[in-house]
Amino acid sequence: MSMKGTYSSAFHQESWDSFVQLFDEWYTQVPDEWKKRARLKGIPDDISRVLLCEMQEYALKWVDMKVPALGDQSPASYLNTEEGTNGLRAAIMQMPR
Repeated sequence: MSMKGTYSSAFHQESWDSFVQLFDEWYTQVPDEWKKRARLKGIPDDISRVLLCEMQEYALKWVDMKVPALGDQSPASYLNTEEGTNGLRAAIMQMPR
């Protein structure tokens, strides 16, 4: 099974929704320019909410980088399908904090 498939099978919408809510207050402090750039890159709002709060502006570069934990694929490549997007969500939740 691919890394996308592995992460996708671990995805649970309710857990993700609860996780994203943790960032609501912090997200109000994220510069609008970063939010706009994330939208232009095609990053879904819920994912950018988490990434911009945790990684700040670096998240906008990170999405285009090859990440070993994602099978040496970029996070952006995961956004091409619903399965991949949900896999990225699951992977984000598993990132060390």
